[in-house]
Amino acid sequence: MNILIITTFYPPDSCIAAVRPYMFARALSQSGNNVTVLRSGELESVPFSEYENVHFCETVSALGKNSPAEQFERGEYQSDKAPAHLVTHSVPKPVRIAVKAARDTLFILKGKPPKCLRHYGTVLKYQKRAIDALYRKGRRYDAVFSTCGSFENIYAGKYAAEVFKAGWIMDYRDSMIMHDSMFDDIWWNKYAKDATVLSLKNADAVTVISQGIADELNGLYPCDKIKVLYNGFDDKEELPEVSAESGVLSFCYTGKLHKDRIPALKAFVKCLSELIEEGKADRSRIRFLYAGPDSEKFAEIFSEAGIKDILTDKGYLSRTETTVLQMSADVFTLFSWNTKKSKGILTGKFYEGIKTRKPILAMLTGNAPGSELLMLQKKYNYGFCYEQCTKAVSMPALKRFITELYSEKMTRGRLERKPSKELYEAFSYSFLSKKLHSILLDLTAEKANASEREEK
Repeated sequence: MNILIITTFYPPDSCIAAVRPYMFARALSQSGNNVTVLRSGELESVPFSEYENVHFCETVSALGKNSPAEQFERGEYQSDKAPAHLVTHSVPKPVRIAVKAARDTLFILKGKPPKCLRHYGTVLKYQKRAIDALYRKGRRYDAVFSTCGSFENIYAGKYAAEVFKAGWIMDYRDSMIMHDSMFDDIWWNKYAKDATVLSLKNADAVTVISQGIADELNGLYPCDKIKVLYNGFDDKEELPEVSAESGVLSFCYTGKLHKDRIPALKAFVKCLSELIEEGKADRSRIRFLYAGPDSEKFAEIFSEAGIKDILTDKGYLSRTETTVLQMSADVFTLFSWNTKKSKGILTGKFYEGIKTRKPILAMLTGNAPGSELLMLQKKYNYGFCYEQCTKAVSMPALKRFITELYSEKMTRGRLERKPSKELYEAFSYSFLSKKLHSILLDLTAEKANASEREEK
């Protein structure tokens, strides 16, 4: 099968959103399909070369030979400057939203696209040029898999499917509609909804990474073409053999701590502090390992609770060093959220946790109970899921969970508790890629049958 994957994020970009299209491209190529990846060529995060060769299939950069991705691969990329989108805003958010709304309304009244869309429109223009160039070179595709990314990929996916007369799968790694702390542009959501509905009407199949996002999309435009295709982890990656520190129960978190997840960290630290005060855990036998850019924030929160001595800060680590640190802990910790407006959030840290085969502790903020992470805990028993909105129940249960782990580690010298084998298999990219391949085969078969009926 000839498959065109359209994505914004792709290696050498190190952002978490680059993993999904890379894993699918690799697995589909290795199973005998002819795959072309049309990436934007942009970099969301700092690039690195720790992936295996990304050119196991044809890779095309929409922004061309001078795009940051191609510059990096030629050894020409200058990485001493942060991308513009990573620069911290100093203007208060309410003022920023009002100013952007007024500015973009003025652009729209003048018949111009709002500024919040202008960059994506530029990328789309170059994507279409690249698609046309592939067609002129004689490339033909049975299926197009376009993944957000951002919503230029919706229009690029539709365009490519029309050019190549191919089946079209639109893939949502995230909802395009911004909620809560992510909301910044009033006009963005209007255009995002229009683009999402367009994909629901026109794509042959729509894949999403959680049931929560599936429910959200069905609320915009009810249809029966939406399928849950989870994110996952690379089960082919060899993990380092690292032993957890003896005589200590250790927790680990790596990466950035977003502002809206700070209450979840504070709840966790409060729990540890109270267990120590109640004599249920010896502070010298509890360790929290952290690596990432928010060392000061972690130090501040642990200090406020009076247990800064249990925090071990590793600062910034490479991808390989981060994996070693995760494997050296007893418990994999993650922080996420679940609100009435934003449900079905399965952070990339969840999949990293599954890969380690260690108990996972998910700490959630938000005002909506019954998160998808809680549902998965009930189904697969991966560890424990704490929801801040039900803290009257969740906090005592969290204390019992940690106390049980602590007792097991102190008496047996190690944790025997591990997530189920079924969890590991369900979220491995080997399994998920086979599931995607099955969807693609069904799709191309349906298209072929439809063509035969038209000819008759």
